[in-house]
Amino acid sequence: MAWLIVIPAVFAILRLVTRKYAFSALTTLSCAALVAVRAPVMAAALAVSAVGDYFMAHKGNRESVYALGIAGFFVGHALFIAQAVSAARPRAIHWVVLALLAALYGAYFLLRAMPRMPKSLRLPGALYTAISVAGFACALMTGSACYAVGIGLLLFSDTMIAENDFLGNHRVAALILPAYYLCHILVALSALI
Repeated sequence: MAWLIVIPAVFAILRLVTRKYAFSALTTLSCAALVAVRAPVMAAALAVSAVGDYFMAHKGNRESVYALGIAGFFVGHALFIAQAVSAARPRAIHWVVLALLAALYGAYFLLRAMPRMPKSLRLPGALYTAISVAGFACALMTGSACYAVGIGLLLFSDTMIAENDFLGNHRVAALILPAYYLCHILVALSALI
């Protein structure tokens, strides 16, 4: 069954090559379909992420649509956390990592990203940063390297979005989508193996 992960991988490659948005949705939704029976919460997280992705891909210069994208991904992260908690085996080191990541990402957000963000996106951005860091820490607690690397790539992709969108660091734009699609592929693969 794990070999079916080639389906979203092909969609991801098609999205990167053709730049057609439909392949983005197909990448994430095919990952959701693959895990729907084994991990329904994960499937829901992926489906909600596809909604967030739609808003982000079609935001243009509209901050309200950007905020809808953040909201969709926030719900996706909450569901990924629910998935991780069901398999979590926390140890003391995980709490140390969470505290360290929270401090580092908190400083990054407050000192680097937030001052350059539109005021209407600061609160959603702060909440999203918090849930992203919590999601990665919870992923580490599962003991699944595949799942943790996948969620780690999501955190990385989000950081590159902040760098590109708010800080004008456009050199990192090419890293966003490959990391995002690989995240979903690895997360789905973690449920299939």
